[in-house]
Amino acid sequence: MVDFYTNQAADNFRLARSRTFVEPADGTYNILRIPKYTFVLEVFLNLKQACSGGSPSITIGFVGNKETADPDAFLTNTEAAPGSTGLKTSKGGTAAWADGKYFDGGSGAITLTFAAGGATARFIGNVFVMYSVVH
Repeated sequence: MVDFYTNQAADNFRLARSRTFVEPADGTYNILRIPKYTFVLEVFLNLKQACSGGSPSITIGFVGNKETADPDAFLTNTEAAPGSTGLKTSKGGTAAWADGKYFDGGSGAITLTFAAGGATARFIGNVFVMYSVVH
């Protein structure tokens, strides 16, 4: 038998909230810094006001971690459902990292990408990220 124990553990679970988006302009927004050795457990999108009209798009992804940026790594536009209010979660979704992602290559950031797509009203809401830094 070979011992292969670890001393890397975490007892600190954090829930961070982004600033509130109020009918934002089109673009990609860095919303939360993620330090190296952080495990992102779940991402939530809380829409207080939905977009109306047109074909709007909201996705939540990341940059950094010595990887190519992935704008819909946690929530795809289908799951974000910008045309309806409510709390949307990444857990169990179809995005590549919907059920969690470990930032071991370097630090990074959680991003929100928005395109109004001709919407007559843009969304109001914020993003929550549940994560833990593993030391």
